[in-house]
Amino acid sequence: MRTLGWMMGVLLLGACADQQIIGDDGFYAFALTEDTPAAFEGEEGEAFFVVEERVELPIAAPTDAELAELSAVTPPPFPRSPWVVRGDYAIEIDYVLINLDDARHDVAVTLNGFNEFHEYMPGFQTAGEELVPDFSGWERTLRLDPFERKTGTIREEEIDEVTVDLATVVNGAGNPNLVMHPDTPMSDPRAEPFIPEVVPALTGFRVGLRAAGAANVLIEFTVRVRDVRHKIVQAARAWELPVPMVVTPADLAPPEEEP
Repeated sequence: MRTLGWMMGVLLLGACADQQIIGDDGFYAFALTEDTPAAFEGEEGEAFFVVEERVELPIAAPTDAELAELSAVTPPPFPRSPWVVRGDYAIEIDYVLINLDDARHDVAVTLNGFNEFHEYMPGFQTAGEELVPDFSGWERTLRLDPFERKTGTIREEEIDEVTVDLATVVNGAGNPNLVMHPDTPMSDPRAEPFIPEVVPALTGFRVGLRAAGAANVLIEFTVRVRDVRHKIVQAARAWELPVPMVVTPADLAPPEEEP
């Protein structure tokens, strides 16, 4: 879900943008292990195991006067104008996924974002007798052979899509799993009318691992931010981010009509 205008803006501003590596050590690492408890269990005994790492971006703090000015305007569906908006910076993530077992595993790498107002939290639904996960803002399922490692990148335009999808579902799109589906473009007529005029930038995200069985899988990832409008600062000077409202697909989907 990306637009030509946004891509042209990226190209024009990219030359003067500062690129920064986020995180004290320059990378993050966490693992799904055989001791990880099941996050969701179905009635038929099926289970999903989920672990996540939360990353908050070190964003420059607005002044009291700037916050007051932002609060004077309320672009739907937000309670005030956002301090950081889509296009202020661009995020890209490189990751390495490592199977520590001598058995094959299918593991999903996921990313779900949050902004100043909302944080997306997919769960699981029952389809017939099957337990199925809601779509994450971004996800890829990888098959890892014994002791195999695979590398990947969550590209800037893919995280831009996560940014827009979050704003779209909280603006009443009606079917979060449709909007989040990886094959749903921004121009889809079921989603496009709900893209807000003002789209808040992500202030952070959760990278996750999800598997339908116990496994020992490690992920290491690096976060690069191309600071187009100089909103990223040293961690010690970062804004204490507002606590976003957690929203789930069940919260956002319209109620079912009674027959």
